Amino acid sequence: MKKLLLILLVTLSLSASDIAEFAQKMSYETDYKVAIQKAKESNKQVMFVMVTNYCPWCRKFEKRTLVKDEVNSIVQKKYIPLILNREKGEYPKKFYTKRIPVVIFIDANKEEIIRESLGYKKVKAFIEELNK
Repeated sequence: MKKLLLILLVTLSLSASDIAEFAQKMSYETDYKVAIQKAKESNKQVMFVMVTNYCPWCRKFEKRTLVKDEVNSIVQKKYIPLILNREKGEYPKKFYTKRIPVVIFIDANKEEIIRESLGYKKVKAFIEELNK
């Protein structure tokens, strides 16, 4: 039992650090309040990517879609990107959802959802979503 708990803790720690590494590499925020403030100052929406440690579709979305230059250039130009772990991140609970991965586009001034994009999206489909 102790061995199983240790393996679980190591896996969760690695996954949490993966999110932080991804955020740093791709210039995503990891603090909701900072993202909202930056979005207000730059008159942009917040693009909130919600993931979990145990979600294989979240990892696939990060590694196959979000890291692509053609995606990230649009993200950085049009949005303030934010990525948080659904269970560990601090964000208003009104944005909580059981469905992951999910990208929530937020009006920074009202802190309201403009639209959501649910699930793994391939590059072309996500670019279409970003350009709505």
